[in-house]
Amino acid sequence: MVYFANKRRSPAQSVLRKVIGATAIAAIILLLWQVPYDILREERLRLFGETRTTGIVLESGTAADNGERLFLIKYKYIDNDGFARTALAPLPKQLWEQRQPGQRIEVFYVNGKADLSRVAGEQEPAFQLWLRDVLN
Repeated sequence: MVYFANKRRSPAQSVLRKVIGATAIAAIILLLWQVPYDILREERLRLFGETRTTGIVLESGTAADNGERLFLIKYKYIDNDGFARTALAPLPKQLWEQRQPGQRIEVFYVNGKADLSRVAGEQEPAFQLWLRDVLN
């Protein structure tokens, strides 16, 4: 048989345990709030495989995002079902300068969701690159 000592906590210990518990729960909620679920969903879909195809650059331009300058290209590709799809991709400046309208580029799109695509050399968040490496 197991016997437990029936010691009661002092009021200060009870308050301290409740404060620590509430702080831990708040920290867990805050961490979950920071998880980029859209990236998780994209990478989960990419686990089913990607198809490589050739696309064409339609336009190139810049945009501002939170004070940061983005170098974007708009491109078009055709999926396995024969549908023409267009998308935008942020590129590093050096790569963006090399991309001209009408130029062919390498495009990867998700097998189960052909409108989810990326181009070779596209700038992606560090978390997404890390997650892709972990999942592969």
